[in-house]
Amino acid sequence: MPTSEAFRNFIFTLIVLFVMGIIGMLLKASYRLPSEVAPIKAIPVAQPVEAPVAEARAYKSGDFWVLPNPKLIDSRGNEADTLRIKSGTKEDVFVLYFVDALEATWDHPKRISEQAAAFNHAPGQKVVDAGKNALAYVKNLLTQKPFKVYTKWGRVPETERFYALVSVEIEPGKTVDLGELLLRKGYALATGQPTPMMPTEMKASGDHAKDLQKALALARTEHVGLWNAVP
Repeated sequence: MPTSEAFRNFIFTLIVLFVMGIIGMLLKASYRLPSEVAPIKAIPVAQPVEAPVAEARAYKSGDFWVLPNPKLIDSRGNEADTLRIKSGTKEDVFVLYFVDALEATWDHPKRISEQAAAFNHAPGQKVVDAGKNALAYVKNLLTQKPFKVYTKWGRVPETERFYALVSVEIEPGKTVDLGELLLRKGYALATGQPTPMMPTEMKASGDHAKDLQKALALARTEHVGLWNAVP
């Protein structure tokens, strides 16, 4: 029948159009124009992290350890030859080799009496006054000038202190031992604990001992420091 034939053709056409529509939608989803494609978010790239600056470390100079970046710590226990020093996060008290600086307080009257006798029987109060001047001199020097601390970590008997040498850069390229400076200023005697070996960065022990005696003699001759208080 013609009507049935027409109806079948109509249904067939609808099915073909439907299938073609489905295929077209699938193709469009697979092949989008650039303007239809959602932008891809950039993945942030981690910025390089700078390596931390390595802290200076102690190093050896002969038998001695050289402390990095030492700083003088203001302490009630400080004297011209006994100093609290911070290096890194650690604080220690160091006593200078070779020299015995004048007492800055009356805490040890026996030592004051011995020092007074060595300075031709200077008055005890003059000893303490000169000791205070010596401490002020060292404090100003070590807060204004670069310095190094050399130690073998040898302990002062019956204390928590350590023997050490301190060299001060009094001007660019010129370093002088702190003990020698104290002797030259008339603030000490060359009667401290000796050490047979010196750091390789400093003078040999024999030459150093001669320079200490020379500094002491000059201070006495020129009547500087406590030598100014004696005839």
